[in-house]
Amino acid sequence: MFASLLSALQLQPLAWLLSAPARRGLVLGSCLLPATSPLARTTPFLITHGGTYTGTFRSTSSDVPCVRILTTEPVVLEQCVLYGPGNLIEAEQGRARLTITHCQAFGLLPTEDGRPPGRFLSANQPTALRVEHNYLEQTAGMYIYQWSGSGAADQTLTVRYNEARNIDGRKRGGGEILVQFLQLNTVIGLPNVEIAWNQVVNEPNRSRVEDNISLFNSSGTPTSPIRVHDNYVQGAYPFPALAKGFSGTGMTTDGDGSTPTTTTAYVEAYDNQFVSTCNAAMNIAAGHHIRYHHNRLVTSGQLPNGTQLNATYAAASIFNSYKKPDSVFFAHRIEANVIGYAKTGYRVPLADRHDLSTGACAACPGNVSLPNPITLATEQGEWAYWQRKLQQKKISLATTPLAAQAP
Repeated sequence: MFASLLSALQLQPLAWLLSAPARRGLVLGSCLLPATSPLARTTPFLITHGGTYTGTFRSTSSDVPCVRILTTEPVVLEQCVLYGPGNLIEAEQGRARLTITHCQAFGLLPTEDGRPPGRFLSANQPTALRVEHNYLEQTAGMYIYQWSGSGAADQTLTVRYNEARNIDGRKRGGGEILVQFLQLNTVIGLPNVEIAWNQVVNEPNRSRVEDNISLFNSSGTPTSPIRVHDNYVQGAYPFPALAKGFSGTGMTTDGDGSTPTTTTAYVEAYDNQFVSTCNAAMNIAAGHHIRYHHNRLVTSGQLPNGTQLNATYAAASIFNSYKKPDSVFFAHRIEANVIGYAKTGYRVPLADRHDLSTGACAACPGNVSLPNPITLATEQGEWAYWQRKLQQKKISLATTPLAAQAP
């Protein structure tokens, strides 16, 4: 059943990820340094010049990133292994030109109460960002704030072929912050953005994600919308997983922008799979010219052991969350999706289903509802469907992760 699927995915508790030996050398520009032990640091590893860097980096403090980018020259992080309780990679100075590829990143237990795990990547006003074929576990995902590039093919955002497990905003000692696999915040009018072929699996009670994919006051262009396609996202749960309140989703367009140019806009999401998501799979809560089509939205409403979840609502909705005028919130479509979203007590369109949000999905034509019942086996079928897609397209995701080892 579903529990065996999670076991097959080798989901592991955070406590297992406290230490690991070095596995490879470190390349600084064109200089090779011998591998010894992970670079356990109380100050970050600073990159002040362009080049290709590879190695094992480990931070011992929630206040210290593993790697900090301090140059506008092109930087490639390749085959790095990163361990830390805080942010793992920071590019917050602005105008970074950064490629992250074939890296493995593990969030560790925060070093202070009241602190959550850090981001895999935190970037402010980058010029170019490509994140591909990486594996991240027990982190707070990726956060991109604003943009400084032109949007040309070599100055845009590409996030593809990554594998993430357990996006986690839980604070040590209790509480939480809202985190995402990927959030764009105020990335405005950027063409050629592609978010594709990523696999995200969140395990109940070992994760706390908000919107797995969040586009907040961010936009493409009329001729080049932000493309979100062919991603597999499984799991969006409150903590504890049986709690009743939860506002997260598989994907949401969001933001309080008060004009057509400052709100989320020009987004196309298609051929994605969103599985076992409490509250909703795909919501349009803000913006204009947003289209979701040919996605698969499947939720049984159960934990892997069959216990009923309490925080489910509806698979898809369009609602003006920020009460903006028709000049700011308009031109949306949710169409031609395959949906099976179990919700006890509703009948939309079948018994104990809520496929399209009641009263909040007027522009949702031509969607196909799966037959009842929607079960854990139905969810497992989505995983098999995803594996077939990868095989047919001959797509490989992240590097096989290192085995986590106890200290």
